[in-house]
Amino acid sequence: MDDTAFPGPVEIMFTERTVRVNGSCVKLGSRAFELLAAFAERPGRLITKTELIHAAWGHKEVGDFNLHVQISMLRKQLGKEAIVTVPGRGYVYALTQPEAARSIIAANPQPEEAAPPQALFGRDHDVAILLELLREHALVVVTGAGGVGKTSLARMLLRHRQGCHADGTVVVDLTTLESRSDIPGAIAAALRVSLGSGDAVPTLVQALRPIDALVLLDNAETLVDGVAGIVATLLDACGSLRFLVTSQVQMKHAHAHHYRLGPLPLPLSSTGASVEECLAFAAIALFDARVRAVDPRFRLDADNLAAAIDVCRTLDGLPLALELAAARCALLGLPALQQHLHARLRWPSGNAQFAPDRQQTLRAVMDWSHSLLSPHQQTAFRRLGVFVGGFTLTTIHGVLCAQEADETRRIDLLAELVEHSLVSLDPVHPQRYRLLETARVYALDQLAAAGETGEARGFHARTLRDLFESAYLECWQLSESDFVARHGPELDNLRASLRWSAQHDAQMVIALAGASGRLWRCLSLHQEGLRWLDRAAQLIDARTPATTAARLWEAIALLYGESASVEGREAARRAASLYDQVGDRRGRYLALAHLAYSYRSLDDAAEAKLAFDELRRLEDPAWPPSVRLFGARVEPSCTSDEQRVAIGRAVNETRLALAIAAGSDYEVNSALVNLADLALMAGDADEAVKRNRTLLARLSRRHLASRAIALGNLIEALVMHGSLEQAHAVVPEFVDTTTRLEFMFGMFALDALALLAALEGRWGTAAHLLGYSDLAYATRHRDRSPNERAIRDRTGALLLRHVDVRDLDGWMAQGGRLTAAEACALAARRSTD
Repeated sequence: MDDTAFPGPVEIMFTERTVRVNGSCVKLGSRAFELLAAFAERPGRLITKTELIHAAWGHKEVGDFNLHVQISMLRKQLGKEAIVTVPGRGYVYALTQPEAARSIIAANPQPEEAAPPQALFGRDHDVAILLELLREHALVVVTGAGGVGKTSLARMLLRHRQGCHADGTVVVDLTTLESRSDIPGAIAAALRVSLGSGDAVPTLVQALRPIDALVLLDNAETLVDGVAGIVATLLDACGSLRFLVTSQVQMKHAHAHHYRLGPLPLPLSSTGASVEECLAFAAIALFDARVRAVDPRFRLDADNLAAAIDVCRTLDGLPLALELAAARCALLGLPALQQHLHARLRWPSGNAQFAPDRQQTLRAVMDWSHSLLSPHQQTAFRRLGVFVGGFTLTTIHGVLCAQEADETRRIDLLAELVEHSLVSLDPVHPQRYRLLETARVYALDQLAAAGETGEARGFHARTLRDLFESAYLECWQLSESDFVARHGPELDNLRASLRWSAQHDAQMVIALAGASGRLWRCLSLHQEGLRWLDRAAQLIDARTPATTAARLWEAIALLYGESASVEGREAARRAASLYDQVGDRRGRYLALAHLAYSYRSLDDAAEAKLAFDELRRLEDPAWPPSVRLFGARVEPSCTSDEQRVAIGRAVNETRLALAIAAGSDYEVNSALVNLADLALMAGDADEAVKRNRTLLARLSRRHLASRAIALGNLIEALVMHGSLEQAHAVVPEFVDTTTRLEFMFGMFALDALALLAALEGRWGTAAHLLGYSDLAYATRHRDRSPNERAIRDRTGALLLRHVDVRDLDGWMAQGGRLTAAEACALAARRSTD
């Protein structure tokens, strides 16, 4: 090669590695220079993308995006007309031989689809709607997140419409184009018409007037405004043309009919669902089919179904992510895949031969989407990554306020991210938005790279603290269902803020934990809430405001209230004292109600009587029912079981009325549970069975704690009634429910399960369960209720009558060493001893 090439407006000096344009030196990077050198070797000839990448990067693996960047830099220095894109093929240096470049473009229409078509899972409804839109409208735009399957769906639509247009259907892949000026040539090449040397758009209009075709403009997001303008011109002049456009970004065109393509459907839960039922969901079916295509031995079954659902849910049902996951599953196995989901951005494509560079990995997909954003949009996107499970217009303000002070502009940024298909409306909760989980993982990577993680997470934690402190005040005015509907969706955000604050801001943990106590209870997440509350309690110090500390201790007393005595009792004392210091009468009332309630199984407790008397003096009839019902839970001391039944019924009828007035489902359920328990105490097992079954029928999925207690009570009533087979039928659901609650309420039914075993002559099982139950009550410093005490006494008497004392002592000691899970598993077995 000569030392100087391209004499004329552009000169390249190879020895000096410099370039002059119209006599002036321009600066080129090393990659751009190598590309220009490759063009110098073959001026006026087509050079493929692969050849150019090899010339500039050697054998290093890089994607189309890198090449596009360098080509753009050359055009910026040499002029846009210097390098012409041949859609789907490569590039031509056109300054010295423009006619040769145009002839190459005309001779190289879009290549045929290389990848064999694959069946689309779960898209029948989308196909039907879009075919109807294509019949009625000249411009249909399919939008959606990267990897959601827009291109696959669009090409399927073209196959359906192939015979509906005299000149057929064609595809224009817009990712190969650099600027708006390339669009007319790409459309002309696809439809095999020549533009000649005149003005491209008018010439294209004239050439396409007689054409009856459906044109797919695929991946329009990089040139969406240019596409909108050219399509508008063509539609005005060419009556038989139809356009189908795919884009991550919405197209601003007055007559465009947009269709947003969402992820594939997923089952809400794996609990109780069969493999066949779950395979009816497209995300599961796609994952299963793709794994089996690589590993024919793979089968979904009852053992791995939950793991498969978890993988598909974590990947949001995004088809590309599921394809990549399936390839990894065949390599690693499903359990290992589940453990490596955090690395999903790096998974390579299992279809590398056909997938474009931007879809070789999930990171490449996200890099492509991210590159379409302005710097301001990129900042907002990465900051929104701190939200887990979605966000609202209200909560984004606290996180984006450091970036953008103007509230209207913050909302505009959110709208722009929605238009770019990076933020979507939450399909379950109205008025909420969310990032798909893979986009959120990528946003967090970007946040870390920008050095903004700590700042953004701090803003996030403060936002959640403010939200839940407001929620604490609202909980007394809202019905429970409204309270849960409003604040339940923030549970994952709460968890994330607690985790971050536990490492960085002790006072934030205390405030968050204390303010969120009632949400944990309403969602039957007592144990998880208590772990955070107990952890936060250890961080209280002189800096902690008294009200904040009091709220935390009161939340601990509330959550321990149903299952334990001592743990909640000390917390109630501390809360009552702190509320007294700050003059919070209502807070002290609640704390004293928890304290008195903790003595409910004791007939004579001086502290309980003092608390009971004071809370009655404190109670204000003007307080909302949601406050007063906590005082209504407390019973005065009783001298006999008959008196306990009479007083208990009166107390729980009052509690029930207040709970209904307050809209508190939890307290309604608790009152009904107690009324059923009182029926059994009164000796009416039939009534107790009826009441418990009626209660179970009304409980929703959210009321897991109430369900566990009601199931335990039902087992007690059935055993006392002598309906042993019916009792056995309830045991599996009780064990499953109490397991999901981390065995918080499991011990209350084990006396009845021990009696059930004893009545069937399974003496070893009965003794083991009784030994476990005795130790559980002792460890929690809790007395049995009258029903449980009666059942325990009857079981003990049966064992003493039929079992040698030494064997009985040994079996009970062994039972005391069982874990809760082992005790429940033993109770569920019916094998003879």
